[in-house]
Amino acid sequence: MQTVMRLPEKVSAEVNKISSQFGFRNEEEFVKEAVEDKILELKKRLFVTATDGIRSGLEKKGIKIEEVLEDFERQR
Repeated sequence: MQTVMRLPEKVSAEVNKISSQFGFRNEEEFVKEAVEDKILELKKRLFVTATDGIRSGLEKKGIKIEEVLEDFERQR
């Protein structure tokens, strides 16, 4: 699937300037990598949010992180 987007002129000018300064072959390569980086950042944020929720739930039940880690070690 290919998506075509129009960037605002100011953003486009910045992409053009930055992409050449950092050795990207072209603006498309820069934008592709920037979008991939943003997706990864957002996935990491979702992971942290989920793990924080799990930790909070365990703490509410009186289970300590150390206990969970010890249990993992025993299961190896």
